Amino acid sequence: MKLKKVMAVVMTVVMSLCVFAAPASKLQTKAAPDWSTNWNDVRVYTANFSKSIPAINIQTPQTTVKMYAGLSWERLEADIGVRLNVSDSQCGPQAMSTFNSVASSLGASVVKVLDMDMELYTEEGWTEDIVGMTSPIRVGMTLPRGCDLSKDYAVISVRQDGGLDILGDLDPEPTTLTVDSGNFDTFAIIAAPAGTFNAYRIASPHALDQVWISTYVKDLVSTVSADSKGYQMYDIATVTDAGTVRSAVGDQIVSLEVAAAEPGPYSMGPLRYEAWKAGARGVSCYEIELKNGKKQRVSQTNQKILVTMTVPFNFPAYADYAVAVLNADGTVSVLKDMDINDSTVTIATDQFRSYAIMWAPKGAFALLP
Repeated sequence: MKLKKVMAVVMTVVMSLCVFAAPASKLQTKAAPDWSTNWNDVRVYTANFSKSIPAINIQTPQTTVKMYAGLSWERLEADIGVRLNVSDSQCGPQAMSTFNSVASSLGASVVKVLDMDMELYTEEGWTEDIVGMTSPIRVGMTLPRGCDLSKDYAVISVRQDGGLDILGDLDPEPTTLTVDSGNFDTFAIIAAPAGTFNAYRIASPHALDQVWISTYVKDLVSTVSADSKGYQMYDIATVTDAGTVRSAVGDQIVSLEVAAAEPGPYSMGPLRYEAWKAGARGVSCYEIELKNGKKQRVSQTNQKILVTMTVPFNFPAYADYAVAVLNADGTVSVLKDMDINDSTVTIATDQFRSYAIMWAPKGAFALLP
């Protein structure tokens, strides 16, 4: 029971009272298609090489799978696909011993071990493993032939940090097993008397959401002269009226620019440190230059103005974004995105030195000021 309580804590999503039925007769190889965007050839499917599992599928909508897989705007434009490769596992004796030990502690036994390899791919043969999804997706499979249908079934899933999750069956059909998982490495199917895994029937609240892929905005309208020379950042702008910007700078002519050079190590170090403290999974640093009519750099304005930047093109298209700003005194302020556009980030600032644009899974920056 102690292990059961520990694993229940590990599973942080709430138990759903509604289960998702996935009868064996309706299992499909491909996820249900949706045509929400310009990226219509979404190419998400399951390749089942297992000789013991008759059928397996991804039940999460296809575009949602691509978003949860962390595909960047750049890779979406390149039409990168997502594929789940399933095969009978040849895990070593140490891994098998761990699975047997965990199963035994729950009063269960191991039925089958599967390799679950989620990857990005192109038709030309390029592939890249997906280390971890940014949010769980739903996967259904038929049980191996000959399974005792009076028993309860679950999955021991290996997380990317090496830990283990117990995933209970989310559908009522006795011949199938359905789970929500954000980690795809090794699944050990386990069996126990009916009701054993009731506490583990935990559904992700967003596993079946339809997530749309929006158009990436590459050009912004600015009230003053603005341009980006920064890597992967297409444009920068301010929506604060030109008179206010000029007043804030103390000059009649103002220009805003993202420099091609990255900040130096003494700037980049504090920016990255504060970004990771805030929960960022990815960071891109830039020099933001505000210049007056004499082409002199203005590092601080006398009032805040709104600065909008396009999200770096190599950032995930489905994420939370924020900006770390280096202040005059050497401290760093982490500012939450103020706009609702998926591909831009807006902040109010009076500091124009080094910036770090950061991303994290949805909701990660909700508590930022």
